[in-house]
Amino acid sequence: MQILTASYDPEELAWVTPEVQFQRDIYLIVTLKRPGKLIIRQRVSDGSNPRVPIRRHKDMTSFKLRLTILPETVGLQIFTSTEPNEIKYAYI
Repeated sequence: MQILTASYDPEELAWVTPEVQFQRDIYLIVTLKRPGKLIIRQRVSDGSNPRVPIRRHKDMTSFKLRLTILPETVGLQIFTSTEPNEIKYAYI
């Protein structure tokens, strides 16, 4: 699994990873030091960064997601409301 690092962004009021380019489906695991929220933003062709819909994304310490990547290359950025313990992913 590949590990991502997050740093605190005072403008976003969140812990943020750099944008990562994915070429195929991934399995994403995010663990937080205390309960918080998870938001994933996807860069789209018009330059905007809409949220990726996630059913249960708050008041948890662990998130395990399988993401289908469409189109072939997608840039994703991960935001958490509390400090992450670990953010990692693996290609499926």
